[in-house]
This record gives sequence, C-alpha cells and structure tokens, in this order.
Amino acid sequence: MEIRQAVLWSGLLLGSQATDTLTTAIDRARGAIEAMPVSARLLEVGGVALFWGFKVLIVASATAALIAAARMVRADHRLSRITFRAALVGVQAATICLVVTSLSNLAVLT
Repeated sequence: MEIRQAVLWSGLLLGSQATDTLTTAIDRARGAIEAMPVSARLLEVGGVALFWGFKVLIVASATAALIAAARMVRADHRLSRITFRAALVGVQAATICLVVTSLSNLAVLT
C-alpha cells in the first residue's frame, strides 16, 4: 500500500512541477518576473530547460526517499512508518502548494 501511495504522489508531484514550469515559462514570455530568487536565477542562467531539469531532480529525490521509506515499512523496521508518513505529508504539501502556484500563474496570464 505504501509503495502505491509513494508512486501516486510522486506522479502528482511531477505533474504539478510540469504545470508550474509551463505556466512560469508562459508568464515570463509575456513579461512577468519570477518572484522566487532560486527559480529566477535558474531561469537567468539556463532558461526553462535548466529550471525543468532542476524540478525533475527534486521529484526524483522525493520519489527515491518515499520508495525507500515505503520498503522499510514493508520490512517492519522501527520508526519506518513515522518516517514514511512524514515524507509523504511533505510531498503532499509540496504538491498542493505547486497546484496553488500554477493557478496563481494562470491568474497572472489573464
């Protein structure tokens, strides 16, 4: 069950990262300025490709952590259930925040 949750939320995180990247690229093409300093720097140095690559690395790291924690839950290691739940809640919160950010970017477009 935990591995399915890890894969599901990792996929949702990847989708929300993709929509954030897309809406950010469209907003920048229309003259908007990126408010996040790290994101702005990535966009300055490498453009949307570097920005997207960085986001994919973040998703890959989160996925690896979630799956590793999920496997430990199945092996019944101590504290692994707490570790998995904490990591899952973190990914869920990041996904929800990115959805809100994408909606905000869409509002800027109009």
